[in-house]
Amino acid sequence: MDMSRDPDEYLASGDAWVDYCEGIKAGGQDLFRELAPNSPLDLAEGHRYLARMVRFGLEHIMEAGDPRLPVFFPSLCEVQKSGWDNPDNHHTNAYINGNLDYRVWGRRGDAHYMSFAVYGGSLGRDGGRRTVSYVKMDDLEVDADGRFEIVLSRDEQPGNWIALEEDATTLMVRETFTRKREEERAILQIECLSDEPPPTLTADFVVNAFRRSIRFMRGSAKTFFDIVDAWIPEPNVFQEGNRDQAASTLGIPDQLYRSGWWEVGPEEVLVVDMDPPACRYWSLALCDYWGASFDYRYWNINVNDRTACVRPDGKVRILIAHRNPGIANTNWLDTAGHDRGVWTLRWMEAAEDHRPTVRRMALDQLATLD
Repeated sequence: MDMSRDPDEYLASGDAWVDYCEGIKAGGQDLFRELAPNSPLDLAEGHRYLARMVRFGLEHIMEAGDPRLPVFFPSLCEVQKSGWDNPDNHHTNAYINGNLDYRVWGRRGDAHYMSFAVYGGSLGRDGGRRTVSYVKMDDLEVDADGRFEIVLSRDEQPGNWIALEEDATTLMVRETFTRKREEERAILQIECLSDEPPPTLTADFVVNAFRRSIRFMRGSAKTFFDIVDAWIPEPNVFQEGNRDQAASTLGIPDQLYRSGWWEVGPEEVLVVDMDPPACRYWSLALCDYWGASFDYRYWNINVNDRTACVRPDGKVRILIAHRNPGIANTNWLDTAGHDRGVWTLRWMEAAEDHRPTVRRMALDQLATLD
């Protein structure tokens, strides 16, 4: 986008739309990085990723991107995915401005864990993201019906208060469920506490929304694809978590992450054995190169501490394969037709970190395991 041009003239000429389309076109080349998988299924997933990024920009930045007119929108859910999302989570975002005050209110749902995070910066800007504030629902006042009210501002307020700083841009509400399909989500509302009348739409806002959409698309791709490219040379390993990296990619501060690249053939199985530490929650999920969890609406691609089958010795064995091996006291994760991808293990509020062991073997050898 040519930000030196007068916005009204830029739209009137038709060049703004053409430049936006050119930016989307250039973003499509991110699918053809040197290490990116190129099977028909992976390329189909990659193009769906591109469509999701375009939709995210148009629906969220264009339609909900004015911090003076904040509105909550689903940012990570069943059909909007990025950054190796957790299938047990539902993320709700609102764009904010650190120099304005806001009121958030609603009623919490059935989530096992809920938090409010304020982030500064952007994945598309130099410096990336940073965490401004992180507050758990556990630490807020909630009435007997689950209703709450929170003020977000730079100046401290009585009652439930979340601190803002000048560069604050995003409020993210996380809900972590243990049986997501059976549990209700929170009801959320937000308003800007400003005496000024609501702004009308301008050419400047539209042009900037186009620019921000492209920046988000390209910045997200570089951030996450660079990370997975570093894992690919060492497959079937749970890499040690990097807290600084997790913070810059919107990770939960009190959660340990172990991620990596896995590969398994159609007649093979990955046997993952782990001894979960004492923690509030843990989960393992399978995702594609592009950052999306496999479609958990239709395939069993994740397991957590409440859904896992635990062996008599207290340990957990997870079998990752193209079909169910049917072995007792194990947990099967379906590859959903993929032969490679990203896995992410999460320990929340864990007393310590454990690294699972991984064995790759033929399916017909499973019967020989203890």
